[in-house]
Amino acid sequence: MNVHPTAWLRSGRLDVLMAAVGLVIGVGLLPLAVLSSEAYVQTVPPVLVAACAVYLYSTRRETSASRDRLTVGGSGVAAAELTGIGLVAVATAAALAGTRTLLVILLAGAVGAFILLQIVFLSDEALDERLVLVQILAHAFVVRFAGLFTTPGFIGVDSWTHVTQYAAPVLEAGSLAPISDVKYYFAPFHHLTNVVGTELLGVPLRLSLYLVLGSVLVFGVLLVYGTARYFVDLRWALFATGAFAMTDQAIRWGMHVIPTSLGLVFFLGVVFSVTRLLHAETTRADWAMLCGFIVAVSLTHQVSAFVSLVFMGSAVVAQVLVGHVDWAIPADHRTTSGNLTAPTRDGSESGDPITDGASRTLADTVPLHGVFAFHLVFTGALWAITPWSGERFLPRIVALFWLTVQRSAGFLNLVPEESGGAAAAGGTQAVTAQLAGYIDAVGFLVLLFAALVGSFALVRRHRSPQASHTVVVAIAVMLFFSLGLPLFGIRTFLPGRWYAFAYALMAVVGAAGLRYVGLEFSTRAVAALLVVLVLVFPFAMVAGKKATLDDPTFDEQWPKYSYTESEIAAMGTIGETTPGSEDALFTDHPYRTAFESSGAFFGATINLTRVDGTDPPYDRVVYRDYQSSGAPQFTIEKGVVVTRQVSRDQICPESSNVVYQNQDAELCTRSGA
Repeated sequence: MNVHPTAWLRSGRLDVLMAAVGLVIGVGLLPLAVLSSEAYVQTVPPVLVAACAVYLYSTRRETSASRDRLTVGGSGVAAAELTGIGLVAVATAAALAGTRTLLVILLAGAVGAFILLQIVFLSDEALDERLVLVQILAHAFVVRFAGLFTTPGFIGVDSWTHVTQYAAPVLEAGSLAPISDVKYYFAPFHHLTNVVGTELLGVPLRLSLYLVLGSVLVFGVLLVYGTARYFVDLRWALFATGAFAMTDQAIRWGMHVIPTSLGLVFFLGVVFSVTRLLHAETTRADWAMLCGFIVAVSLTHQVSAFVSLVFMGSAVVAQVLVGHVDWAIPADHRTTSGNLTAPTRDGSESGDPITDGASRTLADTVPLHGVFAFHLVFTGALWAITPWSGERFLPRIVALFWLTVQRSAGFLNLVPEESGGAAAAGGTQAVTAQLAGYIDAVGFLVLLFAALVGSFALVRRHRSPQASHTVVVAIAVMLFFSLGLPLFGIRTFLPGRWYAFAYALMAVVGAAGLRYVGLEFSTRAVAALLVVLVLVFPFAMVAGKKATLDDPTFDEQWPKYSYTESEIAAMGTIGETTPGSEDALFTDHPYRTAFESSGAFFGATINLTRVDGTDPPYDRVVYRDYQSSGAPQFTIEKGVVVTRQVSRDQICPESSNVVYQNQDAELCTRSGA
């Protein structure tokens, strides 16, 4: 029968109202696919509709019958041994090829899928927590270090800057004085850790970066496991851990090792600390741990600190909702006065099909506004004195945000870009580029679907409503920063950096969502769905654009953010031999960023409107073979970025002077320049 929305609220069915509102919003957003070709604009609304519809359908069934879970017999030890063999194959293939080829990616995806299949389908007796965690960590190490140790130099853009321009001078000077005029002067944890690792291990900064900071991020996934154990049982906590470790963003920051990487680890510590405070009886040491992680993330990375601040703000919002809004508490979790029921401290089963088996819980509302105030004041004070381009960080970022709102804000004002060479090549190239975009989005969409269902399920859970509301509100706000604001042309907060942080919460909530689906629908249907998702998710994530910066899966559509030995040698030689008084060197993106970030020389991107093949487009142009075979990026009219291959004669025509040349790159100048 039809139920009025206010009746849902009175009966504690906030979950149903949320799903209904989400369904309406999703349907309303479907027409955006006609207005934009951006993959997320086209795919997120259908996923939102599907997740809401699935949850609403499950609630209409009004069944609480527990279904038998489909399991397979087998040995957890034997499964772990097979995983080990697979990882050896991944490492061997990468070492023989000298890079992470498509074969390496496929093998890594297959091993990841095998690990997740173990978690979902092995019997309780065969599922060994320690063995599975070791497999997850081993997979994370192999996937990341197979790329790190087969790639000359660094992967990504900012790694060059943080090692060559910041950490190296700090190591040489023995103090922070060399970076006193940059924003990391008051956020030096990343660079100091790199320097300390170099001195303790007696290795170069590059190797210290990988061995110390790279390893810290891998082990940081254990904080996801600790958090998930307060929400779901052991099996699904392991699933959340494995899913997060295999995401493209977690892989990205494990290979492009910069302050964001360490900031992500400290953020995971903040999430774990808050979750523990909201579930278990705690002591002053637990509050001190939370404050310690807050200080650490603030002293590491500004964006990570802001994300942490947003999470703490979400926790305060949840505290207000649960403490003062009656309908935000599940009906069977209230007293007659509308308050929370007495806390459950003994870990006994509560009758909640989602969270039974999770760690012990505390149902009382925990005040977090004091810690949020501390976070706000401490981080704000740091930003107020942090130097940035001759100004202070806090007023400058506020001014940049306001300038963006005034000049760039507008609905569907997305980044102007033509990708995949489609603008020039058309046909097959355009289809391949579109296919690459959808494949890159698949992993996120699977995680989003599971997280949406999990969000609805968790808001009516019996254990710690405050914790449930905290993660649900945090996910919504973080996705708004990463997906919502860019939709209106606002990218001041670096939306691409938010995904990894959101993924940690989405993995935990998504695990609860998949468990809910398993309990509400037929065993065979659920088993089929889980097999499909578990097979698709690891392959899509490991092969994603951000997970393959060193050697892209689609090498003619996605830029490669690593360089050959010859390209790195060219950077050094050209930088040393070009007078500092000269104007910028022009080349493709991202090669020009390596010139600039490594300190070799200031680089700028070639504008193809100045390329006609009869004369060098600029006084000094750097051509590399990748520009004719990979996915180099250039600009055209109005600063639009295009991914397009060019010929050598277009960049270095016969009339130019070849001043420097090696196996992969050359410097060309105009006559007389």
